Amino acid sequence: MLRTTALLLFFLTASASLLAKKGESIFDRWSHMEHKTIEFHLDLDSLEALRYSASSIRGTVIDNGRTFTLNVSVRGRFRRRTCALPPMKLQFDKDMLRLAGLNTHNDYKLVTPCTEEAAGQDAILREQLAYELYQTIDPEASFRTKLLTINYVNTADGSTTTSYAILIEDTDELQHRLQADNCKDCYNAPLAEYANAEQMTLFQYMIGNGDFSTLLARNLKLLRTDDGRLTAVPYDFDFSGLVNPSYLNDKVKQRSLVWEFADAPDLSQATTDFLALEDTLLQQVAGYTLLDGSSQREITKYLRGFFRELRAGRVTL
Repeated sequence: MLRTTALLLFFLTASASLLAKKGESIFDRWSHMEHKTIEFHLDLDSLEALRYSASSIRGTVIDNGRTFTLNVSVRGRFRRRTCALPPMKLQFDKDMLRLAGLNTHNDYKLVTPCTEEAAGQDAILREQLAYELYQTIDPEASFRTKLLTINYVNTADGSTTTSYAILIEDTDELQHRLQADNCKDCYNAPLAEYANAEQMTLFQYMIGNGDFSTLLARNLKLLRTDDGRLTAVPYDFDFSGLVNPSYLNDKVKQRSLVWEFADAPDLSQATTDFLALEDTLLQQVAGYTLLDGSSQREITKYLRGFFRELRAGRVTL
């Protein structure tokens, strides 16, 4: 009798959990809006004290009069040490999400500008563009992101500031879309296990990003599907030539192919796929009007150089 009751409770709990994940997430709701502004009340002085800690503080997001409470902690490596406002991990309270008619996906990364001047806002816009370019290349196996305008209210002194930020979808949402499991110990997996190593690597080369590793699973989310294959989903593009942040020198724009597998890369299919998307990707940059004209021209020139290399067959180790 006790065993039957325990099993019933287990299945009821599991069913409730599955139902809680159905429907629209807070990310879904915001992503449907072309321009999204939220108000974020947070003790920024306390957040500053947590730069080197895994501890969290409480915060409040106000969206069109509706309040969401959440835990906020600092994330990242380089940026948590050096940026004026460090990137954050947001963990929304699930009961508040339910009250808003949303599902309980609640863990999100928030990418913030590293510097306070206009160059910091420009870098955030460029990084959002990098995410959108990869979504064009691989709509399924890519993180969805949403550019937000955030009105910060520092609860320590009442001061306010406004800035762009990038919200990255909950990894659970990504896993659900790919029907895959997050593989947290898939270090140094062989090339044969990967479904998209060449495509992902060529994208990183295109944007001039060497700050990732398949060997160490750095700045990559590795997801394993039921057939045993791994899909590498990249994130954090601030060290790339396309973003070209003010805190790095011009050498960041020099491309280098990062390949950590024992087998040599066969980029023929990926090259064909990228060349077929050349006009689409360049038009995407031209249509990204949040960037000023000089940044658009710089990025267009940078990407055209990549496609010239592809056509000439010069992308090699």
